[in-house]
Amino acid sequence: MKKNYILFFMIGLFTLSLKAQVIITQSNDPVSVADGGVACWSQPPTGTGEYRENSFLRAYNLADYSITGDFEITSVEYGQGAADDGKIITCNVYTASSDDLTTATLTLIGSATHTSAAADDLSLVSVALSATIPSGTTAIAFEVLAGDSGTNTGETFFPGINTGGENDDSYLKAVDCGITSPTTATSIGFPDNQYVMNVVGNLLSVEEFSLDTSVSVYPNPTKNILHLDVSNHVTIKSIELYNVIGKQVLKTNNTTSLDLSNLESGVYLLKVATDLGSITKKVIRS
Repeated sequence: MKKNYILFFMIGLFTLSLKAQVIITQSNDPVSVADGGVACWSQPPTGTGEYRENSFLRAYNLADYSITGDFEITSVEYGQGAADDGKIITCNVYTASSDDLTTATLTLIGSATHTSAAADDLSLVSVALSATIPSGTTAIAFEVLAGDSGTNTGETFFPGINTGGENDDSYLKAVDCGITSPTTATSIGFPDNQYVMNVVGNLLSVEEFSLDTSVSVYPNPTKNILHLDVSNHVTIKSIELYNVIGKQVLKTNNTTSLDLSNLESGVYLLKVATDLGSITKKVIRS
């Protein structure tokens, strides 16, 4: 009974390891907020600065993050440079035809709101957002939309930036300041305004659901030689065999057959690590 418990525990452990959290970001330092960036202010007749609608965006080419299958978004994160209490921030995620937002076509796939607080200044704000990026998507865009307050004394919001280095440019859209479509911060004279904006989630990819059929073993049970049949689109990185008490009894790389003749008869767990994830199969040595 004890051996069965350990066996089931190991299977569960390996299954859980297939689903790891991924942070999609353009920032080398995706958690630090060092300063506040610029935002659009217009000058009404009274001469008092009036905060207007600003759209802060970042784009991500999914191939850069090795994301090829379905991706489950669980939250988004953005840096807040400064804000008044009660400012409503809308977070939108889009699929994009490319990661060049000056020309890309955007399709909304998820949205969530957050009410800012002055206490959040120079901090990374996390907002729960549920959406699925479909398999085959080329790029996505994340937008932090700070709406027009409509009054001279409306709540303000400035994006959070840092100086940790970036992998791509940020975008700003602010119609009241004449920026009518997403435009890079660099091209409008603010190369240091690279927003801290992250998309967080889990791979739901085909490997979780199709690795079981992409990697098969035979004969099973086997007396001596165990063969692996691997689909052409899967590359094996390593193979490990464990007995029921969790002890590794065999480890090898890039092979399609295993000699089990020196092992005792019984049940074993075969863990196969591939470029698409890991899978564990029960093997019986007769």
